[in-house]
Formats: sequence, structure tokens, C-alpha cells
Amino acid sequence: MTAAAATWNKHRNVLLIDAVLLAALYLLPSLSHATALPVYMLEPMRIALIVALLFTNRANAYFIAVTVPLASVLLTGHPEPLKAVLMCIEFSVLIAAYGLLAQRLRIPAFASLVAAILAGKVVYYAMKSVALGAGWLGGSLVSTPVQTQVVLALGTAAIFGLIEYLRVKNQSVP
Repeated sequence: MTAAAATWNKHRNVLLIDAVLLAALYLLPSLSHATALPVYMLEPMRIALIVALLFTNRANAYFIAVTVPLASVLLTGHPEPLKAVLMCIEFSVLIAAYGLLAQRLRIPAFASLVAAILAGKVVYYAMKSVALGAGWLGGSLVSTPVQTQVVLALGTAAIFGLIEYLRVKNQSVP
């Protein structure tokens, strides 16, 4: 077997999941424009990040956390470059917090993910507040209604927690 084939076999699932996630995210702005639906309010980047965290590995989740917001800036011009960097940091905090809570402290997936999303959002809004105060960004501090963010965080965490629960349950069954 060649080195390329061995590498492909080793990383096939991660690469396929990344390809699907990135294609979906790249096509999302077109879908949003075509349907006039504010799809961005569903936080598709965070959902993609959580899918990567669930179905791949932590290194790949960090790759998604950094590349997706920056690629969005380059491909669509949205969000603003500084806001994209803040999102990269927010998503990285989410991954680190989830790793600490779920893997090291053994807190259940649902609670770990809710806390990780909250930690990421606190960091994001603190940095965005500083950027707004310094005049580096325009607009308001909160652009997606807080109620929407809470519902999405809880819903995403519930689905993620259920999948993790079923995964652990299936692994423990002989």
C-alpha cells in the first residue's frame, strides 16, 4: 500500500466529514440569499464545529474552529475580519472547555456542552464589547436575539448529549 493510500485510509472519515461540513457551509450563503431566510441565526458554524467535535477529533475541531470563520470572510465578506477572529477564539474556547469538562472532569456531555457554549459566548461578547468600545467594530453588541441563542445552545447540547449517551451506551453493550 502506498503512503498516500495509507494516509487516506487513516483519515478518510475525518476528511469526508470535513468535506461535507465545508461544502454545506460554503453553500449556506447562497441558500440564505435564494430563500431570503436568515439562516445565519441558526449558528451553522457552531453546529458544524460541534459535528466535527462529535464525529472527528479535537485537532480537527480546532481546524474547523479557525478555518470556517476565516474562509467565510474570504468567500462571502461576512462577518467582518475582526469579528471572524473573535469567532475563531470563541470556538476554540468552546472546544477547550468541552474537553476539560467532558473528558477530564467527566461531566455529562449535555452539561459540558452547555457550559462550553456559554464560556465561548462570554469570551466572545467580552472581546466584542472591547472592540466596539475601541471603535474597531461597528454595530451592536448582540445581533442574534439572546432567546434564539439560548434555544439553539440548549437544543444543540441536547442533541449532542443524546448522541454521546447512545454512543457510550452502545460501546458498553457486549
